Amino acid sequence: MIQPLLSAKGVSKYFGGLRAVDGVSFEVFPGEILGILGPNGAGKTVLFNLISGIYEPTSGEIWFSGERIDGIPPHAIAKKGIGRTFQIVKPFASLTVLQNVLVARGITRYSHLTKVWGSWNSKGEIEKASEVLEKVGLSDLAERKAGLLPLGNLRRLEIARALVVGHSVLLLDESFSGLRHDEISRLEDLIRSIRKDGLTVILIEHNMRVSMGLCDRIIVLDHGQKIAEGRPTEIQQDKSVIEAYLGGKGTTHAT
Repeated sequence: MIQPLLSAKGVSKYFGGLRAVDGVSFEVFPGEILGILGPNGAGKTVLFNLISGIYEPTSGEIWFSGERIDGIPPHAIAKKGIGRTFQIVKPFASLTVLQNVLVARGITRYSHLTKVWGSWNSKGEIEKASEVLEKVGLSDLAERKAGLLPLGNLRRLEIARALVVGHSVLLLDESFSGLRHDEISRLEDLIRSIRKDGLTVILIEHNMRVSMGLCDRIIVLDHGQKIAEGRPTEIQQDKSVIEAYLGGKGTTHAT
Protein backbone atom coordinates (compact mmCIF):
# COMPACT_ATOMS: atom_id res chain seq x y z
CA MET A 1 0.00 0.00 0.00
CA ILE A 2 1.37 3.42 -0.98
CA GLN A 3 1.98 5.65 2.02
CA PRO A 4 1.15 9.38 1.86
CA LEU A 5 4.11 11.69 1.39
CA LEU A 6 2.45 14.55 3.26
CA SER A 7 -0.60 14.55 5.52
CA ALA A 8 -2.54 16.91 7.76
CA LYS A 9 -4.38 15.44 10.72
CA GLY A 10 -7.10 17.61 12.24
CA VAL A 11 -5.13 20.79 11.64
CA SER A 12 -6.56 24.06 12.98
CA LYS A 13 -5.29 27.62 13.13
CA TYR A 14 -7.15 30.23 15.17
CA PHE A 15 -6.45 33.95 15.23
CA GLY A 16 -8.35 35.04 18.31
CA GLY A 17 -11.96 34.13 17.58
CA LEU A 18 -11.33 33.58 13.86
CA ARG A 19 -11.01 29.95 12.84
CA ALA A 20 -8.94 30.38 9.68
CA VAL A 21 -8.38 26.62 9.38
CA ASP A 22 -10.67 24.37 11.36
CA GLY A 23 -9.91 20.66 11.79
CA VAL A 24 -8.66 19.97 8.27
CA SER A 25 -7.33 16.52 7.39
CA PHE A 26 -6.00 15.28 4.04
CA GLU A 27 -3.26 13.17 2.48
CA VAL A 28 -1.04 13.75 -0.54
CA PHE A 29 0.63 10.83 -2.28
CA PRO A 30 3.98 10.77 -4.12
CA GLY A 31 3.78 12.13 -7.67
CA GLU A 32 0.28 13.50 -7.22
CA ILE A 33 -1.09 16.91 -8.19
CA LEU A 34 -3.52 17.94 -5.47
CA GLY A 35 -5.67 21.05 -5.83
CA ILE A 36 -6.94 23.16 -2.95
CA LEU A 37 -10.01 25.15 -3.91
CA GLY A 38 -12.37 27.42 -2.05
CA PRO A 39 -13.87 30.91 -2.01
CA ASN A 40 -11.79 33.90 -0.96
CA GLY A 41 -11.07 33.71 2.76
CA ALA A 42 -11.60 29.95 2.91
CA GLY A 43 -8.21 29.34 4.58
CA LYS A 44 -6.22 28.06 1.61
CA THR A 45 -3.12 30.24 2.00
CA VAL A 46 -3.21 29.84 5.79
CA LEU A 47 -3.04 26.08 5.19
CA PHE A 48 0.03 26.59 2.98
CA ASN A 49 1.58 28.73 5.73
CA LEU A 50 1.02 25.88 8.19
CA ILE A 51 2.62 23.31 5.90
CA SER A 52 5.64 25.53 5.19
CA GLY A 53 6.18 26.46 8.85
CA ILE A 54 5.25 30.14 8.70
CA TYR A 55 2.44 29.44 11.17
CA GLU A 56 2.31 26.83 13.91
CA PRO A 57 -1.03 25.00 14.19
CA THR A 58 -3.31 25.78 17.10
CA SER A 59 -4.02 22.05 17.11
CA GLY A 60 -3.48 19.04 14.91
CA GLU A 61 -0.44 17.51 13.24
CA ILE A 62 1.37 17.76 9.89
CA TRP A 63 3.51 14.86 8.72
CA PHE A 64 6.00 14.70 5.88
CA SER A 65 7.83 11.60 4.75
CA GLY A 66 7.08 9.83 8.04
CA GLU A 67 8.19 12.74 10.23
CA ARG A 68 6.07 15.23 12.14
CA ILE A 69 6.97 18.74 10.92
CA ASP A 70 4.44 21.11 12.49
CA GLY A 71 6.15 23.57 14.81
CA ILE A 72 9.58 23.47 13.18
CA PRO A 73 10.86 26.67 11.51
CA PRO A 74 10.36 27.41 7.79
CA HIS A 75 14.03 27.03 6.85
CA ALA A 76 14.12 23.55 8.39
CA ILE A 77 11.00 22.52 6.45
CA ALA A 78 12.48 23.96 3.25
CA LYS A 79 15.64 21.91 3.75
CA LYS A 80 13.51 18.78 3.86
CA GLY A 81 12.49 19.47 0.26
CA ILE A 82 9.26 21.49 0.48
CA GLY A 83 9.33 24.60 -1.71
CA ARG A 84 6.58 27.15 -2.24
CA THR A 85 5.53 30.17 -4.23
CA PHE A 86 3.48 33.13 -3.02
CA GLN A 87 0.44 34.93 -4.40
CA ILE A 88 2.38 38.17 -4.79
CA VAL A 89 5.65 37.69 -6.66
CA LYS A 90 8.48 39.72 -5.15
CA PRO A 91 11.85 38.90 -6.70
CA PHE A 92 15.02 40.80 -5.93
CA ALA A 93 14.27 43.35 -8.64
CA SER A 94 17.81 44.72 -8.98
CA LEU A 95 19.35 41.25 -9.36
CA THR A 96 19.35 39.24 -12.55
CA VAL A 97 17.12 36.23 -13.08
CA LEU A 98 20.12 33.94 -12.56
CA GLN A 99 21.15 35.74 -9.37
CA ASN A 100 17.64 35.35 -7.97
CA VAL A 101 17.91 31.59 -8.37
CA LEU A 102 21.42 31.57 -6.89
CA VAL A 103 20.09 33.38 -3.83
CA ALA A 104 17.40 30.71 -3.45
CA ARG A 105 20.10 28.05 -3.56
CA GLY A 106 21.42 29.55 -0.34
CA ILE A 107 19.19 27.12 1.56
CA THR A 108 21.87 24.50 0.90
CA ARG A 109 24.61 26.56 2.57
CA TYR A 110 23.22 28.79 5.32
CA SER A 111 23.23 26.09 8.00
CA HIS A 112 26.98 26.38 8.62
CA LEU A 113 29.09 29.51 8.99
CA THR A 114 31.89 28.05 6.92
CA LYS A 115 29.50 27.47 4.02
CA VAL A 116 28.14 31.01 4.21
CA TRP A 117 31.54 32.42 3.37
CA GLY A 118 32.05 30.12 0.43
CA SER A 119 31.60 31.28 -3.14
CA TRP A 120 27.89 31.70 -3.89
CA ASN A 121 28.45 32.10 -7.63
CA SER A 122 30.93 29.32 -8.27
CA LYS A 123 30.87 27.39 -11.53
CA GLY A 124 29.02 24.53 -9.87
CA GLU A 125 26.37 26.78 -8.34
CA ILE A 126 25.81 28.59 -11.62
CA GLU A 127 25.45 25.30 -13.50
CA LYS A 128 22.81 24.05 -11.06
CA ALA A 129 20.91 27.33 -11.14
CA SER A 130 21.08 27.36 -14.95
CA GLU A 131 19.56 23.88 -15.07
CA VAL A 132 16.55 25.15 -13.15
CA LEU A 133 16.19 28.15 -15.46
CA GLU A 134 16.29 25.80 -18.45
CA LYS A 135 13.56 23.72 -16.84
CA VAL A 136 11.19 26.69 -16.43
CA GLY A 137 12.01 28.23 -19.81
CA LEU A 138 13.97 31.28 -18.63
CA SER A 139 17.52 30.39 -19.65
CA ASP A 140 17.53 33.03 -22.39
CA LEU A 141 16.64 35.68 -19.79
CA ALA A 142 19.26 34.67 -17.22
CA GLU A 143 21.06 38.05 -17.34
CA ARG A 144 17.87 40.16 -17.45
CA LYS A 145 17.08 42.21 -14.34
CA ALA A 146 14.22 40.46 -12.56
CA GLY A 147 12.39 43.75 -12.05
CA LEU A 148 11.99 44.09 -15.83
CA LEU A 149 10.16 40.81 -16.35
CA PRO A 150 6.46 40.69 -17.28
CA LEU A 151 4.11 38.81 -14.96
CA GLY A 152 4.20 35.54 -16.88
CA ASN A 153 7.97 35.27 -16.59
CA LEU A 154 7.87 36.46 -12.98
CA ARG A 155 5.61 33.52 -12.18
CA ARG A 156 8.12 31.18 -13.82
CA LEU A 157 10.97 32.76 -11.87
CA GLU A 158 9.04 32.23 -8.65
CA ILE A 159 8.60 28.57 -9.55
CA ALA A 160 12.31 28.31 -10.37
CA ARG A 161 13.23 29.63 -6.93
CA ALA A 162 10.77 27.21 -5.32
CA LEU A 163 12.20 24.29 -7.32
CA VAL A 164 15.66 24.99 -5.93
CA VAL A 165 14.23 24.25 -2.50
CA GLY A 166 11.39 21.89 -3.34
CA HIS A 167 13.06 18.76 -4.61
CA SER A 168 10.19 16.70 -3.17
CA VAL A 169 7.03 18.84 -2.81
CA LEU A 170 6.06 22.06 -4.55
CA LEU A 171 3.37 24.34 -3.08
CA LEU A 172 1.99 26.70 -5.75
CA ASP A 173 -0.14 29.58 -4.45
CA GLU A 174 -2.21 30.95 -7.35
CA SER A 175 0.63 30.71 -9.87
CA PHE A 176 -1.82 31.15 -12.77
CA SER A 177 -3.33 34.38 -11.46
CA GLY A 178 -3.29 37.26 -13.95
CA LEU A 179 -1.90 35.24 -16.86
CA ARG A 180 -3.08 35.21 -20.47
CA HIS A 181 -4.55 32.07 -22.02
CA ASP A 182 -1.33 31.16 -23.85
CA GLU A 183 0.74 31.72 -20.68
CA ILE A 184 -1.64 29.51 -18.72
CA SER A 185 -1.28 26.69 -21.25
CA ARG A 186 2.52 26.84 -21.12
CA LEU A 187 2.51 26.91 -17.32
CA GLU A 188 0.22 23.88 -17.23
CA ASP A 189 2.74 22.04 -19.41
CA LEU A 190 5.54 23.07 -17.03
CA ILE A 191 3.71 21.73 -13.99
CA ARG A 192 2.98 18.44 -15.73
CA SER A 193 6.67 18.23 -16.59
CA ILE A 194 7.62 18.92 -12.97
CA ARG A 195 5.36 16.08 -11.87
CA LYS A 196 6.89 13.83 -14.52
CA ASP A 197 10.28 14.54 -12.94
CA GLY A 198 9.00 12.95 -9.73
CA LEU A 199 7.82 15.93 -7.70
CA THR A 200 4.54 16.12 -5.84
CA VAL A 201 2.54 19.31 -6.43
CA ILE A 202 -0.10 20.98 -4.26
CA LEU A 203 -1.70 24.01 -5.82
CA ILE A 204 -4.16 26.70 -4.83
CA GLU A 205 -6.02 27.97 -7.85
CA HIS A 206 -9.17 29.99 -8.55
CA ASN A 207 -9.20 29.14 -12.25
CA MET A 208 -11.61 26.22 -12.32
CA ARG A 209 -10.62 25.10 -15.82
CA VAL A 210 -6.99 24.85 -14.74
CA SER A 211 -7.84 23.02 -11.52
CA MET A 212 -10.15 20.54 -13.16
CA GLY A 213 -7.76 19.81 -16.01
CA LEU A 214 -4.53 19.64 -14.03
CA CYS A 215 -5.30 18.03 -10.68
CA ASP A 216 -5.60 14.34 -9.87
CA ARG A 217 -7.63 15.10 -6.76
CA ILE A 218 -9.11 18.24 -5.20
CA ILE A 219 -10.05 19.27 -1.69
CA VAL A 220 -12.39 22.19 -1.14
CA LEU A 221 -12.32 24.52 1.87
CA ASP A 222 -15.03 26.89 3.03
CA HIS A 223 -14.79 29.02 6.18
CA GLY A 224 -11.70 27.06 7.20
CA GLN A 225 -13.32 23.63 6.98
CA LYS A 226 -12.92 20.89 4.39
CA ILE A 227 -16.30 20.44 2.72
CA ALA A 228 -15.37 18.10 -0.13
CA GLU A 229 -12.62 15.85 -1.46
CA GLY A 230 -12.45 13.81 -4.63
CA ARG A 231 -11.59 13.68 -8.29
CA PRO A 232 -12.35 16.75 -10.42
CA THR A 233 -15.51 15.21 -11.89
CA GLU A 234 -16.80 14.46 -8.41
CA ILE A 235 -16.03 17.97 -7.14
CA GLN A 236 -17.85 19.56 -10.08
CA GLN A 237 -21.05 17.79 -9.09
CA ASP A 238 -20.77 18.20 -5.31
CA LYS A 239 -23.73 20.21 -4.00
CA SER A 240 -21.79 21.62 -1.03
CA VAL A 241 -19.10 22.94 -3.38
CA ILE A 242 -21.65 24.55 -5.69
CA GLU A 243 -23.32 26.22 -2.72
CA ALA A 244 -19.99 27.44 -1.30
CA TYR A 245 -19.11 29.14 -4.58
CA LEU A 246 -22.55 30.39 -5.55
CA GLY A 247 -24.26 30.79 -2.19
CA GLY A 248 -27.60 29.37 -1.22
CA LYS A 249 -29.45 31.76 -3.53
CA GLY A 250 -26.96 31.60 -6.40
CA THR A 251 -25.05 34.83 -5.73
CA THR A 252 -21.40 34.87 -6.70
CA HIS A 253 -19.12 34.22 -3.74
CA ALA A 254 -15.67 33.77 -5.24
CA THR A 255 -13.52 34.92 -8.09
